[in-house]
Amino acid sequence: MEAHQEKPDDPSDHYGGLREIVMNQQITECIGNLLVAVQSSQEYYEFIKIKEILEQDPELLSRVNAFRNSNFKLQNEANREDLFQATEQLNRESRELRRIPQVNAYLDAELALCKLMQGICKKLTSGIDLDIPDMQ
Repeated sequence: MEAHQEKPDDPSDHYGGLREIVMNQQITECIGNLLVAVQSSQEYYEFIKIKEILEQDPELLSRVNAFRNSNFKLQNEANREDLFQATEQLNRESRELRRIPQVNAYLDAELALCKLMQGICKKLTSGIDLDIPDMQ
C-alpha cells in the first residue's frame, strides 16, 4: 500500500493483510530451517559435547561462566578507566583457566560457534540494503 493512500477499514488488510502474514510465515519457516542447520553443525555439536562435560563440575563451570561474563563486559564497556588493568586481569584468568583441558576445549568450541553465528549475521546484513556504515 502506498504511503499516501488511506488504510481501508477492512480488518483483513490490517498492516498489509494476507500478503504480510504469508511473508512473515515464510521468514519464520526459513529461520526455523536455519536454526536446524546451526544445531546440526559440527560447531554446535562440539560446543554441546564439551559443555556437557564441563557441567559435570559445577564449581569449574561457575568459574568459567564468571570469566565469560567478565570478558563480555570488558568487550562492551570500552570506555572504562581501568581498561588496561581489567584486560590484564582477564588475560591472567584466561591463562589459568585454559590450562584445564576441558575449559580450553569449551572456550574454543564457544568461539567457533560464535564465529559461525557472526558469519550468518554478516551474510544476512550484507544481503539487505539497510545502508549501514562500515565500522572498520
